[in-house]
Amino acid sequence: MSHIQEQEWHHRGSACCSPCGTCVLSCCCPCITYGRTHHRVKNDGNMQGYSCCNLSCAAFCGLSCLGLSFILPMISRGDIRAKYHLQGNGCKDCLCACCCTPCDLTQQDKEATWRESQRKPNEQPQRMDPMQYKPQNNGQPAFHH
Repeated sequence: MSHIQEQEWHHRGSACCSPCGTCVLSCCCPCITYGRTHHRVKNDGNMQGYSCCNLSCAAFCGLSCLGLSFILPMISRGDIRAKYHLQGNGCKDCLCACCCTPCDLTQQDKEATWRESQRKPNEQPQRMDPMQYKPQNNGQPAFHH
């Protein structure tokens, strides 16, 4: 069994004020940032079919009403670490999610966006079928006088 080297996070958690839009969204509507990041990670960066009103966002809101809004970001952080082979552990995931959920969500969103953008250029193009031309005029002359 080979051990994959764990990498450092590309985006620091303390740099959560940039970009400003994600920072504001994470503070005002953290459920949307969580849902967007969750969709991006689970769909390998494919944002097709994403809606800001999704099941992940609703689950975040439900747990927030119970005072447990840190649970999903904590799990998501662990998923991101595992998928991209990042440094950290469950204890740190819990601390980040509990102590500053908006900063944690912003870091996760930026990290997932960056990691998925790095994966895209390495993908091989799909094989396409050769073009087939169909006759346009069905044997009729092009001009009629």
